[in-house]
Amino acid sequence: MNKYKIILIFSIILISCNDSNDYIKNVYVDIDIDLSLPEFSNINTVGNVIFIEGGNKGIIIYHYANFEYKIYDRNCSYEPSLQCSYIDSIQSSIALCGCCSSVFLLDQDGVAANSPALLPLKQYNYTLNNSLLHVFN
Repeated sequence: MNKYKIILIFSIILISCNDSNDYIKNVYVDIDIDLSLPEFSNINTVGNVIFIEGGNKGIIIYHYANFEYKIYDRNCSYEPSLQCSYIDSIQSSIALCGCCSSVFLLDQDGVAANSPALLPLKQYNYTLNNSLLHVFN
């Protein structure tokens, strides 16, 4: 009987352990963007968004207000290790993950607006010096 108890306890412990590696990885980000260049002209209007390379699966730059930006990793916070787990479209200030159908509010620090995602998007820091936007972590 003790043998079955030990097997049962071991099985419960083994089953309860989930993959702790399923999180948005920390990657080095140090990017300078000259907002006066033609390819970035769209981001000069408040409310507009652009995607750039960098981070885990790309970076979202959202022009939040005059001289204020919110910058996020495109990696969705729900099962981020999946290949398809990234923000693939944005409508107004709402970011959508086509992989899991999660929705994030860019104007509210990237919070998840519906399930299955519960965590917000990963945010990056920035400085703005004239037309030079420096994105970093």
